Amino acid sequence: PEGPALEPLLRVQADWSALPAPGRLLLERHRTREGYHLFAFPFLGRLAHEGLAALLAHRLTGLEPRSVKVSANDYGFELCSPSPLPELLEVWRELFTIEGLADDLLDCLNATELARRRFRDIARVSGLVFPGYPGRDKSARQLQASSGLIFDVLERWDPEHLLLAQARGEVLEHELAFRRLRDGLELIAELEFDGQSPPRLTPLAFPIWADRMQASVSSESWLERVRRMASELEAAADARGHGRGSRGADDESR
Repeated sequence: PEGPALEPLLRVQADWSALPAPGRLLLERHRTREGYHLFAFPFLGRLAHEGLAALLAHRLTGLEPRSVKVSANDYGFELCSPSPLPELLEVWRELFTIEGLADDLLDCLNATELARRRFRDIARVSGLVFPGYPGRDKSARQLQASSGLIFDVLERWDPEHLLLAQARGEVLEHELAFRRLRDGLELIAELEFDGQSPPRLTPLAFPIWADRMQASVSSESWLERVRRMASELEAAADARGHGRGSRGADDESR
């Protein structure tokens, strides 16, 4: 029963853009009042997409000063910037590279602070920090202050210390899903990039846009905006879009 239920949405997706296919990575570019959007659909899961979105946003800001908003769901993710995003697929392929993955993740997600917190438990277990006598345990704040001081000293004078490496490794693995991101980038490296510029938000892009809009401030409720946007997109789909349908959805997104 899922096939007949999804057929209208898949038909609209194919008409306005393209359907995701094995061996291809679908990228959709839009321009609205918010700025420039890129929707990517790797189908790697929400956690991996959140990491990929943050990684690509960080790498984009390294190309030139810019602000980038991100959003993700189980199918893909969105990057939105007030300044133009790269148009060449070759540039996006370079941004999806696996080279420098660990360093970029540590930079873009403020992993130094995450590593400092993770180091507290490592320092306690290794005996670098005394947790207190039985019945007179030190508070978490005291332990964090002591371990943070040791962390700063080691980071300055012995940055290759094994305990620092362990703290960073645990952050990458447990906090940032490093292996999943690495495997995802290795998979994407084998795909052909399919760049599309649909006339309006597609059925795959709309849920990601709606999820990000939930965090914005408006006199309308999030549900009202989504319902209105959805009805306008449905009207455009019924009119067979292709530039002939209702322009209400475009006006809303702009």
